[in-house]
Amino acid sequence: MAWLAVMAVALGLACLFYPGPGRGFIRGHVGDVAATMLVYAAFGFTRWPRRDRIAATLAVALAMEIGQLAWAPHGRSGAGALVIGSVFDPWDLVAYVAGVVVAVLWERSAPTAVRTRGDVQSAQ
Repeated sequence: MAWLAVMAVALGLACLFYPGPGRGFIRGHVGDVAATMLVYAAFGFTRWPRRDRIAATLAVALAMEIGQLAWAPHGRSGAGALVIGSVFDPWDLVAYVAGVVVAVLWERSAPTAVRTRGDVQSAQ
């Protein structure tokens, strides 16, 4: 899961600093995919079954998106807007699901040695 976290952070930073065409889409939606991958990776260090990690990741993402309805910075920028976002967008929910799908596909295809330490120990 550490490699998934590293990839998610790298993708997130690339989205954050991407200056080219489609910047809004890349920053807004591809960045959400990366953020969800990172949350899934964090839950990957638990001993929870995959379905529980998926549910917890989607719950965190949904809570953040719903939180945007209550917490609206109204154009203010800052760490809060960067972490939680600033505008509710139903398309973000699609991006969150895509992030979980990418993370699960990576987890299922990664060699055992690349997965979490707990997975390695149980495979031996």
